Amino acid sequence: MSDERNGSSKITRKQFLRGISMVALGGLAAPAILKVTSVARAADSGPIKLGILFDQTGGFGEYGLPAVHAAELAIEEINASGGINGRQVEAVIADTQSDTSRYVSTARMMIGRDKVDALIGAIGSQDREAIRPIAHSAKIPYFYPTCYEGGVADSWTFCTGVVPEQGFATLIPHMIGQYGPNVYDLAADYVWGQLSTMWLSKYVKEKGGSIVGTEAVPLNVSDFNSTLGRIQSAKPNWTYSSLTGKEQSAFFTQRASLGVDIPLADFVITLAQAGGHRRMKAPVLAGLHETFSYVEELEGERNSDFVKRFRVKFPDEVFISQPAQNTYVAIQLYAKAATMAGNVQPIEVVKALETGISYDAPEGTVKVDPKSHHVSHSVHLAKVGQTHKLEILKSWENIEPFWLGSIGVDLTKKPESKQYSPLAA
Repeated sequence: MSDERNGSSKITRKQFLRGISMVALGGLAAPAILKVTSVARAADSGPIKLGILFDQTGGFGEYGLPAVHAAELAIEEINASGGINGRQVEAVIADTQSDTSRYVSTARMMIGRDKVDALIGAIGSQDREAIRPIAHSAKIPYFYPTCYEGGVADSWTFCTGVVPEQGFATLIPHMIGQYGPNVYDLAADYVWGQLSTMWLSKYVKEKGGSIVGTEAVPLNVSDFNSTLGRIQSAKPNWTYSSLTGKEQSAFFTQRASLGVDIPLADFVITLAQAGGHRRMKAPVLAGLHETFSYVEELEGERNSDFVKRFRVKFPDEVFISQPAQNTYVAIQLYAKAATMAGNVQPIEVVKALETGISYDAPEGTVKVDPKSHHVSHSVHLAKVGQTHKLEILKSWENIEPFWLGSIGVDLTKKPESKQYSPLAA
């Protein structure tokens, strides 16, 4: 989540723009309470432990809880099929409570006390950047399953979410072609929104468009009346939003109540991550355009089977989100890599992942890019109808995560631990 969520800023925008690797945060909170999902141990060895740390409560709880459930489903299915190399898998689960300091203390405890073999988790970018240097220092694989602003190049980190060259590069040409070149940018004021603004500017400029207004909104802001007035005064052809979290979701209801009908677009957050079309009352989100790789409503037998299995285990889940599916995929990729390696020695698992390993996910087949440790995705553009039904307008098959490679990153040849921004390229 953001710096504002915790009331202080330990990760600065300047650090991200320079591509500096993050340092562990100070002032740690008390360790989060851990829940260990026990399974039968293999006869001749102990279980393989996976640390699952997500926000299950707080401002991002509705994003994190489906991901925890997906992790539990993946591990249950792996164990039912014999585990990994004959060993059962154990989930060590923590609620980080939408608090970055809890991510830090919990990650350290999972590694030091629980001796986990890998870490999976985080919603917000600053939480990923809190975990990442810890996993890197401990030399264990870390999987980040949330869509994000891109640019992370880390020898021990694997990102299974959608990145800008997959989501922005598809969304922006459509919006400019359909509605016009002038865009108003409404950004969540932390690294996700800050770097999203840079990517938006890059792709809008490439297509001959202009940013006619930019507004950075702190995550604790929930009154958007003046913002909506400024958007109307700027007279954009359409608005781009990187708003996120419970407080900022008020923008959509206020926009609808004021009758602001300027076309609106975003990348993953409102539908695929938050399930806003199911959580908000229709027609609040009518007309919203979004690109994503996964939503529960995707057609196809593979996803239908996944949804059925998920719903049997978790019938009360509001929405199976993209981070949930990406978490399921991350654990399956780990299991496949460890099986290929024949063990769970961290470096051997990383090497197996770097072979370009693929997995037939609910969304379709995904493949790990060895150079960047990101994955390919098929991307869909949807528009929300008056009843909040999603209409898929266009799909792009198998978009590779090419940007880091294009600026010379190759983690198979040169170890790194930093985040690049568009300005650094």
